[in-house]
Amino acid sequence: MIDLEPKKLPKQTRSKASFEAIIDASAQLLRASPYEALTTNHIAERAGVSIGTLYEFFPNKEAIIAALTARLMKRLVENMQEAFIAASRLDAWNGVAHLTGQAVNAIAADRVVFHVLLRQISFVQHLPVVEEARTAMTALAQTIRVQAGDALDLPMPEQDAWLIAQMLYNTILEIAFLDLGEDDRKRMTRELARLVYRMAVGRDPDPDGPGL
Repeated sequence: MIDLEPKKLPKQTRSKASFEAIIDASAQLLRASPYEALTTNHIAERAGVSIGTLYEFFPNKEAIIAALTARLMKRLVENMQEAFIAASRLDAWNGVAHLTGQAVNAIAADRVVFHVLLRQISFVQHLPVVEEARTAMTALAQTIRVQAGDALDLPMPEQDAWLIAQMLYNTILEIAFLDLGEDDRKRMTRELARLVYRMAVGRDPDPDGPGL
């Protein structure tokens, strides 16, 4: 069984810098080369540390990938929590559009790395941090459902909100992964937001209303 945990976590400032540099280096290399070409020697060289220093912290490259995944998923969840706070100050349609746009943008900003991690490395999908991130996103959808109350037109509110959250998560990934120009990605993201709004409310947003 592959060990996916760091050997130790850094405590001193210099050690923390080396630890983070190793994770940064793995992301840089994944943006340029396939995962199969990634080696601990390449990571150490790019990070500017000795191979011995790398192995002080990580038992293998898979543990480094797990640490990179944890970092990115944590940032994604934090981004969505912040987006939810902003969206709660908006009307329903603009709130949905804002949340959807922020999710796509957060992934598209580093789409190559996200794509490699979530679509090309089999063990990543089974990491607890990935499941925890999905659980957090689903919980966010349920919070929105509860706050929206009677504004939603869902025959089975809790179950329907769960289904919408699962569809939304995967579609957001696919839109973010597409090799699109900024305007095309915005149009697709906005169309996704419209479809989510329609599923939840039972009608399209008012074409004469704000934000359209």
